[in-house]
Amino acid sequence: MKILLIKPPLNPNILSTKTYEPLGLEYIAASVEEYEVDIFDMRIEKNLEKKLRTFKPDVVGATAYTCDVNTVKRILNEVKLFDNKIKTLIGGHHATFIPQDFAESFIDTIFLGYADQTFKEYIDILVNGGDIKGVNNIALVENGGICFTEQQPVKVALDSLPMPARHLTQKYRYRNTVQQKVSLIMSSRGCPFRCTFCACWKLMKGKYVTRSVDSLIDELKSLPRSNRIVCFSDDNTIQDIKRAWKLTEMIKKHQIKKKFVMYARADTIVKHPDLMMSLKEMGVKSLTVGFESYKNDVLKKLNKGISAEINNKAIRILKKIGINVLAQLIVDPGFSEEDFEELYQYVKDKCLFSPNFPVLTPLPGTDLFEETCQQLAIRNYDYYDFAHSVLPTKLKRKEFYQQVIGLYKKSYSFKRFFHFQKIRSRRSRESLEKSADFYAYNTDDTSFLKLVIVHLFLTFKIFKYKNIYKSEPLVGATIK
Repeated sequence: MKILLIKPPLNPNILSTKTYEPLGLEYIAASVEEYEVDIFDMRIEKNLEKKLRTFKPDVVGATAYTCDVNTVKRILNEVKLFDNKIKTLIGGHHATFIPQDFAESFIDTIFLGYADQTFKEYIDILVNGGDIKGVNNIALVENGGICFTEQQPVKVALDSLPMPARHLTQKYRYRNTVQQKVSLIMSSRGCPFRCTFCACWKLMKGKYVTRSVDSLIDELKSLPRSNRIVCFSDDNTIQDIKRAWKLTEMIKKHQIKKKFVMYARADTIVKHPDLMMSLKEMGVKSLTVGFESYKNDVLKKLNKGISAEINNKAIRILKKIGINVLAQLIVDPGFSEEDFEELYQYVKDKCLFSPNFPVLTPLPGTDLFEETCQQLAIRNYDYYDFAHSVLPTKLKRKEFYQQVIGLYKKSYSFKRFFHFQKIRSRRSRESLEKSADFYAYNTDDTSFLKLVIVHLFLTFKIFKYKNIYKSEPLVGATIK
């Protein structure tokens, strides 16, 4: 049995060009290691026909976020056209919440939720014989529709999962924006919170489960020495405070010399500043924090469970400790020009030098999608990329995108960078801590060289982005 797992090409509209390892596919590959398996990353390699011709797979599986749906369907159709006998499988976030979108003649099976167990069960039945319908949590495409097998809660102890099959992707040498080698690691799944714009908690049916620290240490030790950056792929890495403390202690004890990037909530940071210091000593370089907004009414609407005051305190704590703040601040389609200006002033006042401004996007599976699905301005999944607004905008769409561009240009401007460098050179750290512009002494590790790299990247993206409104497939005659 030959199994080919495909990571689809990067959606050209996405503002980021980072290509981290396809960790989910590496886990799936590891679950069927007794068979001949390969991973084909089409973000890097493009010639699918050549791969099919040389590898000759019996099964081809792919994963898809919402913005990948149309691309993956084209890929699996190409596979069937190449050889109709190849079994074609699809899984991932979108397939779990709207499996009907994959009811196509060129797709055989849809996997729902995490497929750690079900994928192996499915492949074993293909090889050894048996009833495919005995595999839980899948949907079989039949006669233009889909037939669901029994849906059962998946009880997977994360420590029981095999190590990801990283040997299958070593050829790709994944790097971040500044060309440093990066590894991903999964330490938990799910989230105990209920944000309206996120479906992470729904994938796990509201549960939050973690791996043991011992298993994490074993995996960290197995990573290549040359991969100096380790990004935790979890949506909420340090929610379990007791486990987080133990992780910091064990990494120090085992002298694992890596730079770590994690996700964290602002309220966790505020409640446990001592843990943040320990994370810094452990090697945490940056924390990605979903602040989402600087307004309490917006945070309440998003069901974030935090306040603007907590966000501000979290920024202050991280700035003082010296952990880089990778701030996530949502751009609402309902923004006016004044809202855009206020958001930039917030970034400026809090000295956030690595902000990201995703456009509020109602992804399938989220409460937000259920609330807004009748209001959508764009229904083509190619545009669910956090760069387009799939909802109607208050401003004319051309003006809306110009304002988004303005946020990035001003936030990452050389003028702003040198202004704060000038402030830092004139004042001592001690005086800064006592001053109103306390945040100014920390620029989130932004250097002139990094800013140059960002500008080279943004120049190309902005040139393309400023005219995207011209090709948007809008629905409804009243959309601006």
